[in-house]
Amino acid sequence: MRSALRNSFVIPAKAGVHFLNLYMKYILSILSLLFFFSCKTEENKIGEYQIFTMKSGPENSRTIDSMKYRVFVEKNKRIYEYKSLENDSTYFFRFEKNINNDSILTRFYDIDCELIDKVDFQFKNKKVSVFKYAYDLEDMADEEEDYYFTEEYGLIMLQNIAWLRFNVLINEEELKPLQDSIINNHYKFKSSIPPPIKIESKN
Repeated sequence: MRSALRNSFVIPAKAGVHFLNLYMKYILSILSLLFFFSCKTEENKIGEYQIFTMKSGPENSRTIDSMKYRVFVEKNKRIYEYKSLENDSTYFFRFEKNINNDSILTRFYDIDCELIDKVDFQFKNKKVSVFKYAYDLEDMADEEEDYYFTEEYGLIMLQNIAWLRFNVLINEEELKPLQDSIINNHYKFKSSIPPPIKIESKN
């Protein structure tokens, strides 16, 4: 009787190989699913909204607005969205930047801002590259702005060229030390204003 029971649990060699193959496929399937869901979790993490404030206007009299902000990747572009807290489609700003190319920052969907310069600063005990982009629409006056932008934090601040004391500070609660460094070392960046054309006098 014991011999019969023992023999009933013996797996033939061919069946054992088949079982092993099925087991390995099962393990690989589980690992693939874990990898897939870990990627989805990271993707969702990138797309989560953060909430902070935006201060805009001349110094000492800035208005304060709350906004929500997120970063996500779409094809080969990194998208930075700044929206109102209401569940509508209102944007404060929306930027796109090619992951492998810093020369152009696209505002909203079709306004390209040219890279003017890049300066490195120390922030939170590490080097952060700040890119300065020029926003300038043809046939419009006094709308020229400089955008100070980083890959890690998105838009740091912007400054109106015509009204130099008018600027916008993004997430001052966290980024104030970096904003102060930019303001105090603005001369290190190249100017986005073209030099005046020299007109030679005819004598």
